[in-house]
Order: sequence, then C-alpha cells, then structure tokens
Amino acid sequence: MGELTVSGGSSGAGSTAVDTAELFAEAARLGAFASVLDGWRAAFVEQSRRLDVVAGSAAGVPLTLTRSSDPLGAAAVELMWGRVAVERASDHAAELHRALVEAGERYGATEASIEGYARLGGQIGAWVLGFGLRVMPIVTVQAIAAGAAAIVLERGGDLDAVLNDPEFAAFVAIAVDSLDEVVAGALLVPLPLAAAVGEGIRAPESASALLGAAGLLGAALGSRVLVDGAVRVSRPIPDGRADQSAGPRVSRTDAHPLEGPVSAPAGVGDLVDRIPTTDGGAQIRVERYGEPGDPRWVVYIGGTVDFSLTAGTETHDMTSNLHGIADDAAIDALRFAGAESGAGERAVRAALAEAGAQPGDPILSVGHSGGGVVAAGLAADPELNVVAAVSVGGPVASAEIREGVPLLSVEHAEDPVPATGGTGHPSPGRLTVSRSVLEEGTGYDEVLPAHGLVRYRETAQLIDASEEERLVAFRRRVAEFTGDGTGEMTRWIGTRGPDPGEPGPGELSPSSPDAARAR
Repeated sequence: MGELTVSGGSSGAGSTAVDTAELFAEAARLGAFASVLDGWRAAFVEQSRRLDVVAGSAAGVPLTLTRSSDPLGAAAVELMWGRVAVERASDHAAELHRALVEAGERYGATEASIEGYARLGGQIGAWVLGFGLRVMPIVTVQAIAAGAAAIVLERGGDLDAVLNDPEFAAFVAIAVDSLDEVVAGALLVPLPLAAAVGEGIRAPESASALLGAAGLLGAALGSRVLVDGAVRVSRPIPDGRADQSAGPRVSRTDAHPLEGPVSAPAGVGDLVDRIPTTDGGAQIRVERYGEPGDPRWVVYIGGTVDFSLTAGTETHDMTSNLHGIADDAAIDALRFAGAESGAGERAVRAALAEAGAQPGDPILSVGHSGGGVVAAGLAADPELNVVAAVSVGGPVASAEIREGVPLLSVEHAEDPVPATGGTGHPSPGRLTVSRSVLEEGTGYDEVLPAHGLVRYRETAQLIDASEEERLVAFRRRVAEFTGDGTGEMTRWIGTRGPDPGEPGPGELSPSSPDAARAR
C-alpha cells in the first residue's frame, strides 16, 4: 500500500506542485537544519568578535590574523575554520532543500501536462463515441461491449478488480467531464468546436444541466427523479426512532439540545473517526466548543445512504449529491427549475441552527463521500464563517474555495467516487492527500473497498503522523480552533418533508434564502 501523496494547498494561486509527503518532509527537515546552521554561523561570528575584544590587539590587527602559537590566536583560527565549515554545510543544506522543492514542482508540472493530454484524449474519444452512436449505433454499442469485455477478461474476469483499479478512477474523472462531447458528437457538431466549448463544460455544468432538465420534467409530469424537496431535522432517541417533540430531551441553560460532553478532536484522525456511518442512524453530528459568548462549531456529515435517483425521505442521497456537484458551476445560479441546493446541505444548516449556532459563528465542516461535498459547499458560502473543511472520499475536485479557507481532501487511488466530480481545477485552498490502500490480489467483501470510511480513518492517522509542512499547518489550524478542552455534542437526523412547498417547524424550503447559500 502506498505512501501519502500531497498536492495543492500552496501559497501560489494555481500551483501544480505534486509530491509525496516523504519528499516534502525531507525538504522541511533540510530547511529547518539550514536555519539551525545559520544560527551556528552567527554564533561563530559573535565569538570571534568577542575574542578580538578580549585580546585588545595594540596594533589594531584582528586576532584571527595573529600567530597561531598565541592561545587566543589559535582559538580564533579554530573558530574561523569552524565558521567556514558551518557556512558550507548551511549552503549545501539550503541547496538540497531548494532541489527537493523544485523536483516536486517539476513533477507537478509533468503531471499537469499528462492530465491535459488525457483530457484532450477524453474529449476526442467522447466525441467519436457520440458520432458513432448517431451514425452507426449498433456497431458502436457492439464495440463498447467488446472493449469492456476485453478489459474485464484482462483482469481475469474479475469485475471488482476493474472497478477498484486506479486507472478506472482516472477514466471516470475524464468521462464525467466529457459527457457534453458525447452529445456534441451525436448532434454532429464539428470536433474542434465541441472541444473548445467543452473546456468550459465539465462535471459541475453537466450536473446543473441534468438537474434543470429533471426539474422541468418533475414540474410537467410530477416525477421525483432528481427533484429535491423541503427538509426537517430531528434528534434520535435510544430506541432508534426520531424525537419529533418540540422540547429537547436533555437541555442546557440556553435551551438548546445536548446529548453529552465530548473531548476536543486531537487531529485529523479524530475528525474522520467522528463522521457518522451510513447505518440508518443520525447522518449529522454537531459539536460545540469555546465559551458561551464565543462558541465554535464542528459539524460532521455522513456519506450517501440512498443510491437511488428518486428523491425520497432520505436527505443523503444521489439527488443531494448531484446538487452538491452542480453548485460548483457558475451557470447553476441561472437554473430556474428544481431546488437551489441539495437536501443534505440544507439539513446540515438546519441542524447547526437547531443546535444553537448563530450567524457569524466559526465552523469547521467534516464529511465523507457525499458529506464531503456538503462540507466543501459550506466552506464556499461567503455568508458562513467556515474556517476550514475536510472531505474524505468526496467528489470535490471542482469545489470553489473561498480565499483563506483551506479544504483538506483525502482521496484513495482506487476509489472512483472522488472522480465523479471530474478532473476539477487547481485551487490554492484545496490540499489533496491521496494514497493507495488496496493490496493486489486480495479479495474484499465490499464493492468499493477503497471508499470505506474505515480505510479513510487509517489514512487520517497517517496524516496525523506526517511531518509534511502543509499537513502540519492544517493540523495546527484544527488544534487552535477546537482547543484542548471539552465540548458539547448533539446528533441529528435529516429527512425530506412530504410537501416541498410548505416547510413546517424545523424545515428549510429548497427556495428559501438559507437554502440558496450553498455557493
């Protein structure tokens, strides 16, 4: 299984630095060592000056130029040679530090070039596919089936091996970005024009267009496919049912619900460990830290529960996920059909409000899979004071991050789910950590084992152990935010209401101002 690979999160906008955590950890050590050597060099200079003062040479000649037989002169000579040695070591350490950083940057530039060529190849292939479906549909379908069968046979007939191959994840990212080229090819749009226009139409824009079409279809035919609705939040009670009562089961003095005390998370590992699992319970967990007059909030968002395309009572479903991806498209603000934001995000906002969060309160958002999309969406909202976000296994490659708000995206090489957000775009605010987690030749019970929260928890522990400077800085930000004290925790269940047009108590309508703050 692979080492951590870290990309993005640099101070330069649009940086394409891609490197292993070990490489940059060594660079950080060399940089620190060079600083120490600089301190020693300054100390040698200072000691030489003091010897000159002590000697008080009557001729005004510096002591370092006197006879070495003089005890003070000999000491001065030794100090001089020591200073020269330290200077050389410092220069070498600084040069090695620069070389390691440059190697990472060059590697990143190479990766960016490869991704660009892959994107172009995907556009051409998608257009040819659409053209073939229009001109020779039967032959094209047969060719696709034969190609897919050949790939599966190459993996020994194991379809799971194909789904869990890093190359498949890369293919998914390019494919979802190239859906418009398939349509262009089917409509016989010239390839150069389709490719040029396609540069601005990627996964978020395609998702927004799909939601718009689904919204129009829903309004005309009453379809619930990809049509979102109003949400409400409630708290779970011990027997597994939802507590629909108006009063809290356990209350603080400020009348907001409280389930129990909780210690502050010690690092990224603790953050990921507290994300709710998709076991039918609460999908949202809220923690409050700080003094009553200066609260700080951490919200944890579970992954996708319902994988059907028809929007039901479950807020964490594919309809909500598609909204989260579409929110990253500028054209999504122009869509006039359907909800303005996903049910999952609106449920999280409602849970924070019910827990007692006020406008302007600082928030740290953490989510898995579709919950990662919600965490990134909250971080993008200029009306929310989100200070940082963590996405594990979420398709957030195109997430629009506000300046100064870091997003840590943890992705596994064999996990195709992050790839469903497309190839994305570079962002100085997004720090991506990836790693290979599956052993070749090993069978797994899950369909997508690399996507499991349990393996992302293992990766989070490695992030906490890493000395890579960007990861250290992110952990420091989390520690400063939560402190080392005790907080208060509540859990929440989000559900869609039966009438999307009339929200009741604890509900947010899809067209309400709060629901529109997903961007």
